[in-house]
Amino acid sequence: MIARSWSGKVPVDQADGFYRHLLATGISDYRAQPGCLDIGLWRRDADGWAIFTLTSLWQDMDSVRAYAGERPDDAVLYPDDEVHGLVPDLTVQHHAVLDTAP
Repeated sequence: MIARSWSGKVPVDQADGFYRHLLATGISDYRAQPGCLDIGLWRRDADGWAIFTLTSLWQDMDSVRAYAGERPDDAVLYPDDEVHGLVPDLTVQHHAVLDTAP
């Protein structure tokens, strides 16, 4: 199993709108992907920014590539991300999952 993690930040006054946008784009897209097993989304506010971290669990790297393409370490960004002032990480982290809580 593979954990894929991405972060991005928006001005805190744009956070609610970006959250709704993220649900309608990235989260919705992840849920539709074969091989995507689970999704976690976190928000942390600091210094006027809302920092979002999205971590998804995937069956294997082939499932990740089916979603992200042949450059799976590149972030998948969506139209209108910039409307919310998104400053995205342009790469993602992939980790082999060694254990999960029941």
